[in-house]
Amino acid sequence: MTGFSGHVVFGLGDRCDPPPGFLPVRGGQWGVAFAGRLDDRRTMATALDLPGGHDLTDTELAARAVEKWGSGTPGRLLGDFALAVWFGDERRLLLAGDAMGMRTVYYWRGCDRLLFATSLRDLLALPGVPREVDEVFVADHLAMNYGDDEATFYRSIRKVRPGTCVLMTADADECRVFHQFDPDRRIKLGTDQDYVDRARELLDQAVADRMRGETVAIMGSGGLDSACLAVSARRHAPSVPFLTAVPEPGLPLAPGDGIADERPYVEALAAAFPGLRPEFLPPHPEADWTPENWALTSAGAAPYRMATHITWLNGPARRAVALGATSYLTGAVGNLSLTWDGLRGLPTLLRQGHWFRLARELALTSRGHPRRMASLAWHSLVRPFLGAKRFSELDLLPACGLSEETLRRFGMAERLRQRGNDPSFLLSPDSRRFRIAAICRNRSRRPDGMNSLRSFQGIGNSAPLADLRLVEFCLAIPEDQYLRDGTTRWLSRRLLRTAGVPAMITENRRRGYQHPEWFAHLSRMRPTLPDQLERLRRSPTASRLIDLDRLERVLAKWPENAVAAEADRVGLQVMLQEALHVGAYIAWVEGTN
Repeated sequence: MTGFSGHVVFGLGDRCDPPPGFLPVRGGQWGVAFAGRLDDRRTMATALDLPGGHDLTDTELAARAVEKWGSGTPGRLLGDFALAVWFGDERRLLLAGDAMGMRTVYYWRGCDRLLFATSLRDLLALPGVPREVDEVFVADHLAMNYGDDEATFYRSIRKVRPGTCVLMTADADECRVFHQFDPDRRIKLGTDQDYVDRARELLDQAVADRMRGETVAIMGSGGLDSACLAVSARRHAPSVPFLTAVPEPGLPLAPGDGIADERPYVEALAAAFPGLRPEFLPPHPEADWTPENWALTSAGAAPYRMATHITWLNGPARRAVALGATSYLTGAVGNLSLTWDGLRGLPTLLRQGHWFRLARELALTSRGHPRRMASLAWHSLVRPFLGAKRFSELDLLPACGLSEETLRRFGMAERLRQRGNDPSFLLSPDSRRFRIAAICRNRSRRPDGMNSLRSFQGIGNSAPLADLRLVEFCLAIPEDQYLRDGTTRWLSRRLLRTAGVPAMITENRRRGYQHPEWFAHLSRMRPTLPDQLERLRRSPTASRLIDLDRLERVLAKWPENAVAAEADRVGLQVMLQEALHVGAYIAWVEGTN
């Protein structure tokens, strides 16, 4: 089941039957709805004493788990899933989402009933659900003040926080945590190679589970994340499409040392692994580059951060559909797990007094360049120990389209500090706690984006490098497995070398540049942007939250070329486009009420 929705009416006179579409269990007294995918099914079948469990669907296996473990079931499930259980004999409803935030359940409670669905769009399609925008949530979104909570873009709609379940009755809601990351957990293996072997084993499990019952393609690039997916997927399928977005021909690209076109790296990977079928897909000539992008907004009933990047990547997604794929794999979350660079482990060396190794890593990582070494020491060693930087709402303006009055009205600077999103927190001297905080900060917003993509692109998606087993292993191993002798991302580089990936990829230190022709595409839409601003001025909520006068001044100072635009990329690609996109979403909601 790709998703579910339903409703329950609490009251003594209600029937005990499960909602329509639920799989009845316990003689029809209970009912189960499941969406997503279960992993490690063999272990679960053994725990349930089901030797033939491999013949059951994921929904049937989840139902058997509910029969045995009741409300304790979510903590026993592994995978990307959303779960609803109706305990009819007790008139209780349980809703749960997986620990990594790949799927969740949204819900709205009325005076005597509760409506729920696995996507905002499906929930809003149910009669009676209000559509009032939560202005504080919108402000947090534009200020990138993400929190691991149950809030949504809609004031009356909640979602199940990742790694938790909510038990609901007519009188109360009870939230139960079934998963927490442990920053003090440690894994110690015998040799350096043992870490590589175990990481490869977990990677293969993660990819195999996501390929089970699916026809997959890889949304790939020439980077380490994509190479990890490729070498593992080829172990489980003789042929896998490897679809790469490339720049639109003839357009000026952003300057810099980033990799704008990753064809040579992908071609080298495909040559080393026959069966990978690379295709290079520029954006469709008729792609909608307007920041409004109504199709993406309506697909998820929520704004999508950096929406033009999704447009840029839409060619590979559409091609995957044309090839008959039912899902595509991405490298999301890899930079916090398998391909972690290890640089934030340097403060640990400082705290523990390993001065010689610290000096050696600084020198080797910076390749002997004094300026690069000084920058690395400042950002990784000095600033993390300086304490919290005091900042005000005005410091947020360069990358945030909210008005000064809005920032002050919501006390956004203090909200950032309370959530641990103070800029100095991003330089935390504790590598493990930093990664856990980043995972938790991002996972609560992830279902909104994943649902938008599934609806907009017409295909499922999954992230093997976000597999909970792999993530928890990567969080627990020694930090020197990621940075050794000046080599960042040491774990993933060794894994790929062992697998036979060419040195062109494993030794590459340059980053890819997603959507490098962004300014050319935005310039195509430049004539329409004043009209978009004018529409936002007619929106009571958008005009109250967003500094439309400031956006107008940005339009008046339009850069002459891509080089000049890159110098103000944050103001144009982040502040301007995000504000216009979110403002259009607000206007869309007001127009659909």
